[in-house]
Amino acid sequence: MSTFALISDPHVSVPNPETGWYAPPIPLEPTMYDRSVELLDAAIDEINALPELDFVLVAGDLTRDSEPYNHDKARELFTRFRKPVFCVSGNHDQPRPAALRPRAYLDPHVTPVRTTEIPRLYGDFGFENSQRTAFSCDPTDDVHLVGICSAKPDEDRGYIAPEVLAWLDDDLAKHRNGRETIVMLHHSIIEHVPGETVNPTFSWFHVENAHELKAILRKHGVRITLTGHLHIQDVKEEDGLHNIVTASLAGYPHAYRILTLRDGVLDVRSRRLSSIASQPDLQAFSRRFTADAFVNVISDALVAAPFNYPRPKAEVAACKLRDWWPSVADGDEQFSYTAEELGDAALAAYVNAFSDRPPADNELEILLRDA
Repeated sequence: MSTFALISDPHVSVPNPETGWYAPPIPLEPTMYDRSVELLDAAIDEINALPELDFVLVAGDLTRDSEPYNHDKARELFTRFRKPVFCVSGNHDQPRPAALRPRAYLDPHVTPVRTTEIPRLYGDFGFENSQRTAFSCDPTDDVHLVGICSAKPDEDRGYIAPEVLAWLDDDLAKHRNGRETIVMLHHSIIEHVPGETVNPTFSWFHVENAHELKAILRKHGVRITLTGHLHIQDVKEEDGLHNIVTASLAGYPHAYRILTLRDGVLDVRSRRLSSIASQPDLQAFSRRFTADAFVNVISDALVAAPFNYPRPKAEVAACKLRDWWPSVADGDEQFSYTAEELGDAALAAYVNAFSDRPPADNELEILLRDA
């Protein structure tokens, strides 16, 4: 039996220790960068208090925008866990081009860490080979863990390089030894929202060549993949392969997971941070904060294709949908908006299509090959 914790997207963010520089607030950005250290500290305290735990996983976006000092802080915080920690990097753990992050929000005094530098920096957290942006290990007698840095250089989407795919194929062929393989990366490999692979609004959440990765995983009977990036709680299954997405610790709903592998079953339980010292009403505050941000995000989306609303109409519709994305982030969401309510049958059909389908997103058991 193995029990492990899973967190994702902590987005560690501190002032530059030499200059004091700190990024200004980003419009329409619901991630609580200014509370990121406090939130991760709270999660560490809760996870350390668990009586039975074998290891901890962190599924990428370790930092705000890959500032060297934020990586230093992330590593420092990870050492506070009482159990071994294994991590991968995400799209925020590499240099951000101007098209993705305006220069006003990037520290001009430092050179961001590149994905190729992650294995050297995080050698104590899974990466035994400093030249490979992927690793594997056997943290317990019944788990074979694979970690892959999945960010495509200079983009937010995911991509697994051919040499990493070849290494993965070879690793899975050699190192199963009766253990259950769990693969962790940052980007999703199964669609979690409608049109994720083709809709420009969401395609950057996906691994561009996911079909190649999934072919290797299926070849070797892998059933479980763990990802982050979407900042939502969601689980999807495709032909026996499960992709478990865990929300950002730095944003609503501030969730993490406790997973237990026992007798051919993976038991998945979700927990949320309920409060931190600076925000005792964390859940209520953060949900309002996220809803307010997404009113503007949705309004901007509705003035563009395919809806092409006039701005006043978009703003009215967005206000009616202010609770929609926080509900998606919660997981297990079900929607029943009407054409009369939103004033547009097409919009109602679109947002209702985000209603969750089985399996459950927060509390579930997954039957594995040996069940």
